[in-house]
Amino acid sequence: MSEGVGLLRLRAGQVRAGTRCLVRELRLDLEPGQRWALIGRNGAGKSTLLRLLAGLIEPGDASLELAGEPLRSMPAARQARLRAYMPALPHDRFGIAVLDALMLGQREPDEARALHWLQAVDALDLARRSLLRLSSGERQRVALAQALAQEAALLLLDEPVSFQDPRHQASLARLLREHIAPGCQRSLVFSAHDLNWVAAVATHVLALLPDGTWTAGEASRVLCEATLRRAYDCDWQRIQRPGRAELWVAGD
Repeated sequence: MSEGVGLLRLRAGQVRAGTRCLVRELRLDLEPGQRWALIGRNGAGKSTLLRLLAGLIEPGDASLELAGEPLRSMPAARQARLRAYMPALPHDRFGIAVLDALMLGQREPDEARALHWLQAVDALDLARRSLLRLSSGERQRVALAQALAQEAALLLLDEPVSFQDPRHQASLARLLREHIAPGCQRSLVFSAHDLNWVAAVATHVLALLPDGTWTAGEASRVLCEATLRRAYDCDWQRIQRPGRAELWVAGD
């Protein structure tokens, strides 16, 4: 990627799910080192937007560029080198071993790198186990390792910690902060409902609002009572904790 070129540029008149318009006049620009969170109520368009960025749905009127190149004219092999996608619910049909699944997703199968990422997500002990014999939380961490093992510049994660216990939520937040840090050539876009986890990970937030509008910017600006009330149609309380991260609590 050339110096000074953004990693992703999206312009979309509408983001749709069937006949329903989810988001209007969306503009999104990602720079290397940024971690973007997608927030909003169920059905707001978070997963649909991630699938659009992953090339899994037709772009319609959307204009999408990766590393300064139009996606429409980019060879599939180059797209695969630039981005990796983790769905919210992986669907496994075959009981292959976890390690084999990671290596199948790599451009050049590398067992050492695959094991490295399994260890990073605390799933090294699952390497020889069948994908079909994992708990929901274990399968989710393996899915994250599968995406990380592709070592793409753009990481797209749909609800990456929805099945994780508190210890793993904290460790995975730390892993993503370290993997996509200021000065690196990688970016992250993820969806999540846990706003405290969002605050622990995101540098930027895109809030999808119920009327099809949106607001985006640095996390410290977008994560505020007014925006969260519009996004979720409930009140929020910000709890300040000296020397520690603040907490968000939803009200009635």
